[in-house]
Amino acid sequence: MNQEEGEVNENEQYEKVVKYIVKNTPFGQANLVIKDLCKIIGNINPQNPIMLQALRDHNEENLALFKGQNSQIITSILNSQEDFYVDQKNNETIQVDHEKLEILSRSQVELPSDPQLNQLRDALEQQLNLYLSQQFNENVCGAYVMYQGDASDFTFYLGITSKTINLPNFFCGSWISTWEFTKTQLKGDLKVQAHYYEDGNVQLKNVNTFSEGINVDLQAASESAKQIVHAISKLENKHLTGMNNLYNSMPEIFFKAMRRPLPITGTKMNWNENVHKLVANLKQ
Repeated sequence: MNQEEGEVNENEQYEKVVKYIVKNTPFGQANLVIKDLCKIIGNINPQNPIMLQALRDHNEENLALFKGQNSQIITSILNSQEDFYVDQKNNETIQVDHEKLEILSRSQVELPSDPQLNQLRDALEQQLNLYLSQQFNENVCGAYVMYQGDASDFTFYLGITSKTINLPNFFCGSWISTWEFTKTQLKGDLKVQAHYYEDGNVQLKNVNTFSEGINVDLQAASESAKQIVHAISKLENKHLTGMNNLYNSMPEIFFKAMRRPLPITGTKMNWNENVHKLVANLKQ
């Protein structure tokens, strides 16, 4: 193997490692992790194509919110080209700075449109905004609704995201759910991630998938939108209840099984500190 082939293989290894690490980085910490990776690898900076692609994939997967634009989310659905994202409702493409999560520019475009599907999309947006206001902190959450097809054959795509980022106090978390539905079927994925790293490194990542039958009537867009968002709310609340039950049972089910019933001595630990002081004095 010559030197050039060796450099290519080395770059491919770097790319695989970088993508894996950044992909699994909790949202809100990717820029810091990329800077550290650049220091470790050497001869590379955050503007390197490998780093930029990893950050782009990270933001799309985590439904990143634009700063100051909570209603706009980075999603690869209907994506036109790199760093440009489709705003279907306003017939725009939006250019994004992935590092700063800021909008750089907007451009008008002509997108396929269907009046009946537009009506359902608007009703869904209204119901989702109501759901967000009831269940999430409105300052750090957002949702999107997009569709493909026409009234005879369509697929809708919905996304819900909420973020909590507090790096000075060493914690962050995110709630991300993505859904798609046709006339008769609703499918979705939900990912909950939390990271607490003050004097330690504790990370939770919980993923679930859902599927449920529905009946979409385009002639009754408002009622169909209520039905769909109600189904999403029911499934997400069921997941949250399951997580709460898991946390409540952790001490008995998991932590108790992780420790010894008795120390190696076979006798229970005496937590009276005076007893241990007495033993130590006797040994002296």
